Amino acid sequence: MLIALSGALTAFAFNAIYAEGWIDLEVYREGGAAVLRRTSVYDLVVGENWLKFTYSPFAAILFMPLALVGMEIAVALWVLISILALEAVIWILIGRTAVRCRSRRATRTLLVVIATLPLYPVTLTLWNGQIGIILLLVIIVDLTHGKEKWRGIGTGIAAGIKLTPLIFIPYLLITRRFRAALMTGLGFLGTVVLGFLLLPADSRDYWGGAFFDTQRVVTEQGVNFFNQSLRGVLMIMSDSWPTTPLWFALCAVVGTGGLLVAAWTAKKAGEIAGITACAIVGLLVSPVSWPHHWVWCIPLLVLWAQRAQRVDVRLEKVGVGFLWFIFLLPGYIALATVLIYPSHAGMWLMLLTGSYVLSGLSTLLALAVYFSRSDWRQRKRGSGDD
Repeated sequence: MLIALSGALTAFAFNAIYAEGWIDLEVYREGGAAVLRRTSVYDLVVGENWLKFTYSPFAAILFMPLALVGMEIAVALWVLISILALEAVIWILIGRTAVRCRSRRATRTLLVVIATLPLYPVTLTLWNGQIGIILLLVIIVDLTHGKEKWRGIGTGIAAGIKLTPLIFIPYLLITRRFRAALMTGLGFLGTVVLGFLLLPADSRDYWGGAFFDTQRVVTEQGVNFFNQSLRGVLMIMSDSWPTTPLWFALCAVVGTGGLLVAAWTAKKAGEIAGITACAIVGLLVSPVSWPHHWVWCIPLLVLWAQRAQRVDVRLEKVGVGFLWFIFLLPGYIALATVLIYPSHAGMWLMLLTGSYVLSGLSTLLALAVYFSRSDWRQRKRGSGDD
């Protein structure tokens, strides 16, 4: 709580003095203000970067309270809620290791929060005023801690704000959690219906095609360096690659194979691990995955660190450190290069900005290989006993 309060106060003071940062939160506020003014949400152009509102009408409705307070107050509240959500996520993850002593669990949570705050996706989420960490908490709580009959509702509502959580519907179907998949779909459908009831014109615009218009998100070629998805990597190489056909082919392979691996992971390593693997699949196949979307690196790192500590294998501990480094440094280097030395944004920068995609693909591949070998050993042991 102290970290969250300190972050909120620092953000309040910085924004009040310099009026910089939190550009996405400003878009959220303007979207909510447009609803209050009864003007079109999707005609908005916000700030000197000419940003547009890219979320659903339902999201614009939820953002209305932000328009009722000043920007400094909105920044402080948003940072406070986001850091509290981060702490809650890590508290849940630490609880997987059966740490019964509350003070010990709190200490470990504090240490992990300190270790994750500098990570580029986390810092960028807080700096831009993004909603990713909050949605991360909603999905984990919904699919692992909610009442069984209502599980999926929260994930559906999260998808009604930001479409990427829809990836959990096929995941839930593959894992034979049919009721949760149905509830996710109903939760999402409820947000669409509410949007049409309260904002019919905006809903027609959005669901009529604006939701798939990536040009509303990617407005400058230079910004494409930061699209951490399969499509983003292919777009950088668009001079020599047929990006659209190849992207569809890769999405089919990675999407299908990745969801099967995620279901396998849930069976072998627990629900949170499966959810994390599924989220990685969603990030890879999404048309646009900015670095701040990769806040799913938090459960990935924590879960792998817990396993590395449990099996006490030095190579795995080194791997955790290397993955932490990937989500720490390359993003800052890439951002500094594009902003300060744009003429140096060449192939090496592409490798840096593609590091999240490579990490995601490597994670799915490593899980598939590990579980295949584990099953093979079990079958071999079983045949030996016979």
